[in-house]
Amino acid sequence: MRARLTLAWLSLLPLCVQVHAGFPAGLMIVAYDGSSWHPYIIMNAGDDWSKIENVSDPVAVTWNPARRSMLVKRGDGTLGSYHLDRREFLRLSLLAGKAFTQPRAHRNGVLMVQLTDGRSRATQLLSLDADAAEAGEILRQQAAQFYPYLHNGWLYYAHVSCRAECRPLIQEVWRKDLASGLSRQLTRLNATTHLYSASDDGRYGFLVSNQRGYYHLARLELESGEISWLTRGQVTDSHPSIAVDGTLYFIRHT
Repeated sequence: MRARLTLAWLSLLPLCVQVHAGFPAGLMIVAYDGSSWHPYIIMNAGDDWSKIENVSDPVAVTWNPARRSMLVKRGDGTLGSYHLDRREFLRLSLLAGKAFTQPRAHRNGVLMVQLTDGRSRATQLLSLDADAAEAGEILRQQAAQFYPYLHNGWLYYAHVSCRAECRPLIQEVWRKDLASGLSRQLTRLNATTHLYSASDDGRYGFLVSNQRGYYHLARLELESGEISWLTRGQVTDSHPSIAVDGTLYFIRHT
């Protein structure tokens, strides 16, 4: 597996960034093997990476460890599911002919961004059930919404508030209570920002923002809106993900 990126971990107290050797079960990355890109998964804690040979060069992929399956968008635009135990790729016809991006698995299904008329200037967020049998609209607003993430009954998403006459593009984090339908803006960084994961107790969210030029990670207190920056420097950090033990893993581009 050719090293293009650094997979690092961050211990929140005290602040410490390191390359980690022992990864937790269920962790997935997509990496280049010298000829094509494949998902690699840690099947059991302490194992080496397992390469998923039957899924190659995905445009987008999201992994559901509980169901041992992944949703894959391929280069021809088709959507399919791959189950590790059956070792087969099943093409899904439910969303055939529609343009979508950023699929994100959760316990009961998958969220994704549908591009209206195939373009990113106007989007809606869709929810696909766990069996990929039904799809429904979960959020439609003016302009564009990206990076959907479902956690503890809250839908988190990035709303693009300024695209044409602002530098850089302004994209802030919002959340919607799926029970009441009420929404609230969580960040006001005037930058390109999105939330990627949250702690199990729902107290903190972990976001990526280029407010300081490079994309860095920050911890967001979800009720107060207080932000604590976790990384800094001339590096680009992305995809913060929380393990069961509270460790924050992320990708660092150097």
